[in-house]
Amino acid sequence: MSSDSDMGRRLEPVAAKTGPAAGKAGYITPALVLGAVPLLLADWFIASAILGRDCVVSYGGGNTTECGGGLSEEEMSAASGLIALVVLAIQLGLIVLVRRRIRSGPQ
Repeated sequence: MSSDSDMGRRLEPVAAKTGPAAGKAGYITPALVLGAVPLLLADWFIASAILGRDCVVSYGGGNTTECGGGLSEEEMSAASGLIALVVLAIQLGLIVLVRRRIRSGPQ
């Protein structure tokens, strides 16, 4: 509940933030969303290249591959997808942290 002395108080205007980051703040979220898909694909490709480096075609005329090291081709694709999601989350988190640190300015 408010007292009678608070009823007569007027609100004061507050100046809006101005500066180089004020106009660009609205573009960060769409940039992250649009950049996340290519980044996820690149992460998946790198993870699958690392995990599947020992996969070879078992015979020349077909689509069957054998992967050494215990992972089948399907398991390697699933594992690289999960690794790519984790790496993407880390990358987006770092982007947001660096962006906040830049926006806050020197301490």
